[in-house]
Amino acid sequence: MEGAALSWQDQYELFQDLASDDDATNLTLGKTFIRQGNTKVQAIVGSYISEDQRTFTTVTDAISGTSNQAYRRPENFRSLTELYVTVGTTQYNAELIQDIELWRQINSTTTQSTSNFVQFCFIKNDRIELYPIPSSANTATIRYRFIEKELTQDDYTTGTITTLANEGTAITGSDSTWTAGMVGRYFKINADGQWYKISTFTSTTSIALQNEYQGTAIAAGSEAYTIGQIANIPPGTHELAVYYAVWRWALMKKDVQMGREFERMWKEGIGDALATSADRSSSGVVRSRFGIRRRGIVNPNYFPENMS
Repeated sequence: MEGAALSWQDQYELFQDLASDDDATNLTLGKTFIRQGNTKVQAIVGSYISEDQRTFTTVTDAISGTSNQAYRRPENFRSLTELYVTVGTTQYNAELIQDIELWRQINSTTTQSTSNFVQFCFIKNDRIELYPIPSSANTATIRYRFIEKELTQDDYTTGTITTLANEGTAITGSDSTWTAGMVGRYFKINADGQWYKISTFTSTTSIALQNEYQGTAIAAGSEAYTIGQIANIPPGTHELAVYYAVWRWALMKKDVQMGREFERMWKEGIGDALATSADRSSSGVVRSRFGIRRRGIVNPNYFPENMS
């Protein structure tokens, strides 16, 4: 599915245009529906999964009173992807236990086992528990799907860009007042049109991009730019969340004809997105005239046996 990425402000301004309504109360309702639409697109299409990685130190970062077994899970935690503890140069992966009765059985011995070689983990409320209980300090790495922040911030366009090299990441601005809160938002030179994620804040006039800028170099220039929040969904689906919002808004307004039209646009767009954007990767999937079948992944660490 083709289409440009839309910032949060782009999305709600498009909603106002399509609904032909700039009433403040209706805009507030529209923003709520757009947020719901973004969440639904992400859940349905599923190719853009919000994942993060954190580390903690076993024993040192243990929750007080848990005998080094429990550690705080990230504040934006949704579900676990992977957890491993690095001892020396070896990573020991912990298998996630999802049955509380099984977890109780594993931990049922009077003297609980202690070892640096963690085998299992369990998510319990706001904590992550490990087994065996770590016996000394090592780095634990947790990869997880996270709950994204709600989109709330309007575009920031104050000042101009004076320095940005082709294939560079450092940006210098003039008359801007950038903040640390802009890390994680997206930046574009308006004349270029490509969005880049902001990775670092240095000062009110100095930030850096996560990926190298591929556009025309700017040196001692005065280019217009935009910093905006962008939903973590495929760029070509950003309009779909707006269609969903207008559909729901039209139903609230009892405008049946408009509601049906935007419901159709939403459903057709989702169908197109599933066909073109739903695969997270082409790896392991073979398409043929008989349909889709999965191709097994071969671990390169497995070697042929019994060969002479």
